[in-house]
Amino acid sequence: MSVEQGPPPLPGTWVTGIVTRTGEWTVGDVWVDRENRRYALLVGERHCNATGTMHGGAMATFLDGQAFVYQDPDGDDLHTPTVTLSVDYLSRAVPGDWLVADVALIKKTKTLLFTEAKAFVGTRIIARSSAIYRNYE
Repeated sequence: MSVEQGPPPLPGTWVTGIVTRTGEWTVGDVWVDRENRRYALLVGERHCNATGTMHGGAMATFLDGQAFVYQDPDGDDLHTPTVTLSVDYLSRAVPGDWLVADVALIKKTKTLLFTEAKAFVGTRIIARSSAIYRNYE
């Protein structure tokens, strides 16, 4: 995704950059709306499999970003290693789609974060996920 393309065409305060620390070697930079606990990716051809739809691995990598919408972006250590990630693939995303993940914090302990996310293109659900992350408070 290119920052020049601008944020998702949705209301909210969207920021991008190194927020995910994933970089180009995974899905690339994403846009984050921390206030509404969601993040987005403009699906490109590089995210797709041989059939032209978003690859399951790219979707899983995208959904593995759930914890960062609950982190303090000004904190010292934004690293939250994944303990477990489960993804249910429900529909397809194609190049040009804005994929938006809405994230809910289910539980937070001193050492763990429990989250759930649903990824949408418009109002169509594409995937759902649950995850547990290491929490460093």
